[in-house]
Amino acid sequence: MPNSLTPSASPSRGPGLVLALCFATILADGYDLIVFGATLPSLMHQWGSEKSALADVHSMTLGGLMVGFLVAGTLADRIGRRAVILAGVTWFSLLCLVCAFAPSFTVFGIGRVLSGVGLGAVVPAAVALASEFATARRKQLFNGITLTGYPIGGVLATIAALIVLPGADALAKSTPPSEQWRILYLLGGALIVLVPILYFALPESPSLLVARGRDEEAREVANRFGIELNAADARPADQAKGGIRLLLSSRYLSATVIFTAVMFCCQILVYGPNTWLPSMTKEMGFVGTQGTLALMMLQFGAVVGTIVGALLVDRGGATRTIVPYFLLGAVAMLALAFGTELGAAGLFVAAFAAGIGTVGTSTLMYGVIAAHYPTAIRGSAIGFCLGIGRLGAILGPQIGALFATPRAGLLAFMIPSLVGAVLILVLAASTRIRQVSDSTEGEDLVDSRA
Repeated sequence: MPNSLTPSASPSRGPGLVLALCFATILADGYDLIVFGATLPSLMHQWGSEKSALADVHSMTLGGLMVGFLVAGTLADRIGRRAVILAGVTWFSLLCLVCAFAPSFTVFGIGRVLSGVGLGAVVPAAVALASEFATARRKQLFNGITLTGYPIGGVLATIAALIVLPGADALAKSTPPSEQWRILYLLGGALIVLVPILYFALPESPSLLVARGRDEEAREVANRFGIELNAADARPADQAKGGIRLLLSSRYLSATVIFTAVMFCCQILVYGPNTWLPSMTKEMGFVGTQGTLALMMLQFGAVVGTIVGALLVDRGGATRTIVPYFLLGAVAMLALAFGTELGAAGLFVAAFAAGIGTVGTSTLMYGVIAAHYPTAIRGSAIGFCLGIGRLGAILGPQIGALFATPRAGLLAFMIPSLVGAVLILVLAASTRIRQVSDSTEGEDLVDSRA
């Protein structure tokens, strides 16, 4: 076959359609994840559940998410990224409906845990597919925009909670317990309407089609979306069999271990505060919808942090961006811990900063990890570092339930922020964080810009 598959006619659709569809997919994913934290006070009131029981449910949900994340790459290679996305969205939407109609806490918990598998499978497949339809110079932009779907989905979940759920005072007085929280899970289940849209509009990965010998079909996709596919990028799956072994070789071992540890810290910071912030603020004495508003501000901070951070990484390098982001997260946790002294306005500002330093940092790390490794093992690197790092997502909610006071829990979240900053500095001083192009082994990113 030729070295590249170049569009031979004017495209009938642009890559922006793929970006929009992948963004919508991750938005649905983000809504489903954040809706649990937004409804946590109502769930505790509904079934009288202890914090530890709810933390166990959320941690097991994130355990399912980790399983989905780890197997998504293999499944995508076998059945295609498009199929993984379709199956994942269908799976977690249906299970969101199970939660909406759950007659007991046990049924609700089972629905949440099983939904985690679908939630975990969707994200890597959607990000990878969006990246494949971007030009080389726009891959990071496409990744960044796609991943902002997660916090924007969280914003929608918190807005829905503000509209639908009673405030903390009204909730405490409601007899029998308010069941308005079910509406939020019905809305999550309604996102299944995305499935027929994705089925008819979302293309399969051209690289995967070429790897399977379906060159004409790949050419048709390239023509339709106006992209150029290099044959060298479309490697059969058996050429990447040694991916994990190479990741753990002497050349990449230190970077792989440190990146995995960094993602462990990031996942604690993403899923701990997102789960407990509304409940913690209620315990700290904030009233009405202030806790939900704080969670919404955290999501807004995540959106702004992701977009601004992507520009800063391009201009100033990974270390100069990621380390300050981690430190900002630590300062924000300190401010949240003393939120009662700051008042409602201070709480909202601190939550916004926390979104930048937690979810924003985690999102930026996707691109940093991808850029550090050569193309042949890039997928394995992302799957390994983020998959194992998901153990932090299981631990994060447990930290919030472990401490007797919200202040102690929030102060504890400072630790992974500080550890993450130190790890990035260690990596930058030793192995160097690389910016890897498709045609080179790697050029120093941190060394030239730090």
